[in-house]
Amino acid sequence: MDVLRNMVEAVKPGGLVLDLQVIRPNPVVEAEQRDLCEIDGTPLFRTADAAAAAVDDLISLRRLVEQAVDDHDVRKHYDNGVDLIDDFAHKPRNLPEAALAQLRRLEAPCAVRERCRLRRLLTNARLGLLPRPARTA
Repeated sequence: MDVLRNMVEAVKPGGLVLDLQVIRPNPVVEAEQRDLCEIDGTPLFRTADAAAAAVDDLISLRRLVEQAVDDHDVRKHYDNGVDLIDDFAHKPRNLPEAALAQLRRLEAPCAVRERCRLRRLLTNARLGLLPRPARTA
């Protein structure tokens, strides 16, 4: 919450804040106009849900004003299945074990499709800066 509070404080009263979130359902791997597998989004949703809740709290406190919401798909493209597997090697989300053999053989381009939410927010010009929490020793 401190990072979010600092970010909002850095924006002038009435200034614009964009909030991009990954949302459900789980991401899907696509190739050749079909879905190949679903990726368990739980590790990413845990942090995304916490971040969304923190923004929601600032909205409920009227520190931020939500102007618009746009849910849309985002696709990250890969040259082939091995390229996709390599990209996921060090991520908290894992590709399903059952799909790895098929992905290793995939020579066609593929993509991961995720649902995202973009929120346009304004800092509340009437309220000014956010109060800082008391420091504890």
